[in-house]
Amino acid sequence: MRRGFTIVELLVVIGIIGLLVGLTAPALSMIRAESRNSGCMSNLRQIFIPLRSYSDSIGGLVPICNMLPAVGEQGPEGGLPQLLKGFLDPASEIWLCPADFDPESRETGTSYLYVPGLLRYTPEVQVQVARTVLSERDISDKARTRMRNELEGRMLRTFYEGVEKAPQGAKGGTVRASKYAVVVDSQDRHPGTRQPRNALFSDGEVRENTPPDEEEEEGTDG
Repeated sequence: MRRGFTIVELLVVIGIIGLLVGLTAPALSMIRAESRNSGCMSNLRQIFIPLRSYSDSIGGLVPICNMLPAVGEQGPEGGLPQLLKGFLDPASEIWLCPADFDPESRETGTSYLYVPGLLRYTPEVQVQVARTVLSERDISDKARTRMRNELEGRMLRTFYEGVEKAPQGAKGGTVRASKYAVVVDSQDRHPGTRQPRNALFSDGEVRENTPPDEEEEEGTDG
């Protein structure tokens, strides 16, 4: 006669199963987070190609558009996805981070901020641009906008190609402007991974968006 499991044995088995589930759940969650993080980094690498192609088509200037698209009656407008539509479909999933579940990102069409779209409004850029553009009186609004974009693109190219001195304590150092991000996650979407917010840099590298002063390169003392 075959003997079945006793209640105690069943409870022990259920307890072991529950313990195993409790141990594996965090690991599975981490695997999913790392997978989404890898997908995000892949997106940014793929954005670099059309971004560089567009830049080449305008003489190597930094492309100028809003930091994020605006949501209009006809859908997203004015951001990087629309600017690069001749090189990359604005509706492509590449524009959306796999870890982004925010409905607003779907409305704007992207999970990523275009940093030059913010830097263009810094006083250093706008004072110079305004001085030049306002000196041209007999031009159309379209020509004025084109001139403004070209000036902003030229100044931002100088910024990204430049080198800033960043002394720290007794040691001097330099921070290359290429260490500043060009495209970046609009939020910290990768908690639990090594890179909470990913970024694409002007040299095509994709990595964590670490502030430049934390990546200071050691210079020569004295």
